[in-house]
Amino acid sequence: LKPISLQFRAGCFPIGRGRKLFSIRPWPRGDVAEGCGSATPMASAEDASAAVEYVFSMTNALTVGGNYLFALAIVLCAHRMGKTLMRDGEEQRQEFYDSLEEPDSESTQEQEMQQVSSMKSRHQRQVETNSYREMFLFDTAGYILKYDCKNAVSLNAILVWKHTVITVPAIMSRIMLGMGIAAVVFLLDAALFVFNVEKIKFSVDDINSATEFFNTFIGVLLAFYVNTMLARWWDVRNSTMGRLWGAVDDLCLLMSAHLQGEAWRPFRSLVLRYSLASYELTFMQAQGEDAHVDHLVSRGLLTRDEAEALRDLPSKPQVMWTWVAGMFGNAHKQGHICNIILEYFYTKCLDARGGIGATFAYLDTQLPFMYVHLLAVLVHAANMIVSINAGISAAHHIMHSTDRSENPKPCMRLLQVVLQTFFYNACLEIGRIFSDPLGTDFEDFPRHAWNCFMRNECEAFDRAGQMPTKAMRAAADAVAAVPLPSPQSPGVMSMATTALTSPSPVRLRVPNGQAA
Repeated sequence: LKPISLQFRAGCFPIGRGRKLFSIRPWPRGDVAEGCGSATPMASAEDASAAVEYVFSMTNALTVGGNYLFALAIVLCAHRMGKTLMRDGEEQRQEFYDSLEEPDSESTQEQEMQQVSSMKSRHQRQVETNSYREMFLFDTAGYILKYDCKNAVSLNAILVWKHTVITVPAIMSRIMLGMGIAAVVFLLDAALFVFNVEKIKFSVDDINSATEFFNTFIGVLLAFYVNTMLARWWDVRNSTMGRLWGAVDDLCLLMSAHLQGEAWRPFRSLVLRYSLASYELTFMQAQGEDAHVDHLVSRGLLTRDEAEALRDLPSKPQVMWTWVAGMFGNAHKQGHICNIILEYFYTKCLDARGGIGATFAYLDTQLPFMYVHLLAVLVHAANMIVSINAGISAAHHIMHSTDRSENPKPCMRLLQVVLQTFFYNACLEIGRIFSDPLGTDFEDFPRHAWNCFMRNECEAFDRAGQMPTKAMRAAADAVAAVPLPSPQSPGVMSMATTALTSPSPVRLRVPNGQAA
C-alpha cells in the first residue's frame, strides 16, 4: 500500500510477551526515493516525530479471541439443545394425541353411544409422569405438571438447562447476532487503526454513556411488563379456567346428591362428557384447531351427529353449555327438578360459559401493540449498542494508540453482551409464553393432565353419592322419623304470609302432599 509503510521493529516479534509487533505511520507527501529497490519514504525529522504510533499485542488478541470462541461454543450448545427439545416436544405431543385418536374397529351407533355414555372412552387414559433431575414432573403429553420449589432455588438450578430460558433458541440466536455485530465492528475499527483514519474515531466512553442511558429505564419497563403478564397468566388459571373447572365439579356434586340411582347414571355421564368436551374445545379454539371436531369423535368425547351439529358453529366450547342447560331444563319440565335446584344448575352452567368467555377475553385482548413494540425496539437497540461497544473495546484493546488512556476491558464487554442480551430477551420470551398459556409450549397449561384430574374428581363425586355410609343412613332414618309440620302451624303460616306480603318474591319449597 503506497500511503502506508509497515516498519517491523527488530526484537519485537516474539508472541506472548506483550511487546510491540509493528508500528504504522502515514506515508509523507513527496516522492519515493528513486533508484532504490525498497519503498523507503523520504521523510523529514519533523514527519518522523509527528508520526502516530500504534501497538499490536498478540497476547491481547489471543485472549479476546479465546473468550469469544468459548462464549460462542456455549451459546451454540444451548441453541442446539433448545432446537432438539422443541422438536422432540412437538413429536411427543403429536404422538400422544395420535394415540388417543386411533379408531377402533367398526362399531354401530348403539355401541358408540354405549361407549361414550359408560365413560370408557380412550380419553380416560391416565396421566403418566416423568421427572428430570428431581427438579420437575411432566406428563407424557409433554407439559410440565409441578416442580420442586426447594431444588428450584438451590444450587442445583445452575445445572438445569433443559426446559428453561437458557435453551430457548430465539434467545440464543439473538446472543449470536450480538456477537456477530461485535465482530463486524471490531474489524471496522481495526481497519481505522491500520489506515490511521483520524477523522473517524470511536470512543469507548461515549458508547458506555449511551449504554447506561438505555439501561436506566429498560429494566423498569421490563419489570412492569413481566409483572403484568404474570398477573394475566394467573387470572387465566384461577378466574377463567379455574372457574370452568369449579363449575363442572359443582355440577357433578349436585347431580350426585340430587339425581341419585342407576336410572340417572346416563344423564350424569352425558353431562360430564359434554363438560370434558367443552374443556377440550377451549384448548382447541385457543390453538386454532376447533374446526377439527372429528378428533373428539375418535376420542369418545362426541358422537358423529354431535360433531356435525357443532362443525359450522362459532364458539364451540360455549355452545356445549347450551346443551347441558337444556338437559336440566327438560328434567325440570318432567318434574324431576324443582325451581330452586334448577336455578343452581343454571347458575353453574352460566359460570362455566362465563369462564370460557373470560379465557378468550384475555387471549384475544392483548397488551397494546405500541407498548410491546416500543419495549422490543428499546431492548434490541440497547443490545446492539452493547455489541458495538464490545467490538470497539476489543479493537482498542488489541490495537490501540500509545497516547490514549482508555481502559476498554473487552472481556467484561463480551460478558455484558451475553448476559444483557440473555436477560432482556428472556424477559420478552417469558412475557410471550405467559400471554398464551393454552398453547403447545412445555410451560403451558397441561391440557391432558387437567382433563384427567377433572374427570377423576367428578367420578369420585358420583361414586360417593351412590355409596352412602352407615352414618349417613342412620342420619337419614332419624330425619325420616321427625314429623312434618302441619299447614296450620305458626311457622308455616308466617312463611306463607311473608311470601304474600313481601314486595320481592320468596320461593317456598313445600313437601309433597301438603298445602301452603
